[in-house]
Amino acid sequence: MRSQTLLAQLLRMTSLLILMLILVHYCKPLLNAFALNATDGGCHQMPKTVQDPVKADYGKQL
Repeated sequence: MRSQTLLAQLLRMTSLLILMLILVHYCKPLLNAFALNATDGGCHQMPKTVQDPVKADYGKQL
């Protein structure tokens, strides 16, 4: 594997971050997938008795 300068690595990671932010902003199913993963994955867990608004909203968009 070729070594890269710190500047090249920072530019690559920054461009990937910007690309991902743009994709998530304009792609509603991708945004819902990330939101659902966040609610299922940790401190944002919702009680099972409450209907998940992300899932309900995603069903309406299809």
